[in-house]
Amino acid sequence: MKNYIKIASFITLLVVVIIFLNKLFSPIGTYEASWFIPGAMQDMYKQQNNTIDILYVGDSNVYAGISPLEIYNNLGVTGLCVSTPRQDVIGSYYIAKENFKNQDLKVVFIETGEFFLKSDEITELGRRSEIDFLKFSKNKIDFINDKDLNLSLNDKMTYFMPVLKYHTRYDQLTEFDIRKLHNKSEMSYKGYLLEKNVVKGKNYRRNRNNNQLEDNQEIHSTNLDIPEYVDKKIDDLKKLCDENNAQLVFLSMPTTDELMEEKYNILKEYAIKKNVKYLNLNFEIMTPIDWEKDTQDGGDHLNIYGAQKVAESISKFISDNFEISNKKEDPKYSSWNEVLEGYNSNK
Repeated sequence: MKNYIKIASFITLLVVVIIFLNKLFSPIGTYEASWFIPGAMQDMYKQQNNTIDILYVGDSNVYAGISPLEIYNNLGVTGLCVSTPRQDVIGSYYIAKENFKNQDLKVVFIETGEFFLKSDEITELGRRSEIDFLKFSKNKIDFINDKDLNLSLNDKMTYFMPVLKYHTRYDQLTEFDIRKLHNKSEMSYKGYLLEKNVVKGKNYRRNRNNNQLEDNQEIHSTNLDIPEYVDKKIDDLKKLCDENNAQLVFLSMPTTDELMEEKYNILKEYAIKKNVKYLNLNFEIMTPIDWEKDTQDGGDHLNIYGAQKVAESISKFISDNFEISNKKEDPKYSSWNEVLEGYNSNK
């Protein structure tokens, strides 16, 4: 019996050490621009069960431009951003699946920025941002083994244990590696990264008025198409939402992408085909983005001033299309009011 106890203790200790080393040596969160990601991913697991109404998934435009607390302030509707840099649709699907385990989600917004991403364009940074800080579970195993990722056996092993690949980083560890081990209090504002910095950008639309895009506008020849793997995963995500009595919504965040008008026409038809609602904040935003004041990095991502405009339009879209109760006076959500107070003070 003593030998069994020793063996069990050794195995338990070994597992704990491996989990610690995996997080420590993972390249995600190892520099200033990405320190936020593991914290936001871990915040997903800190939410009280069945308290999140709306999930927002997608690339960095989500955590930079959607503030669930602004929407909560407007409507009393709870939300959570679980987004990562270059998050592809495969990652969005498995992250949504992870959240459905513990949350009675009413709506899932998926940002369309990566809908046109070819499978061979998915970066390792994007994949690891999605995978490395997910808890070990069948969902994570299925994610790593997904055929559309086309990972070799050796690569799969490094996703299960990043330390196998990145153990040589021992002499490159910085304060950001320590930050990502912090796992007690929430590190984000419900997945939103509040940024007040202003760096002027350029609006390629040449002062196009809001809602002025014509239905029959000519599409330029750009060879844009939605890859087969994306189409398949959207079907899977739609089925997942249907099975959980939630609704899927396509969301296009404000962007300076010169191809947005062409993408808009394709995405509008695609949403009709998939029978999902579609909100394009490049043409359906209540207060237009000022690319000289509302961006933190010259037009790639919004700052808090742009996020407030996004929240205004998303709040109206939610109010117009869904019946979700106001939680502000519910004692169960008192912590949300406390976080909102701190958020407003920081803002």
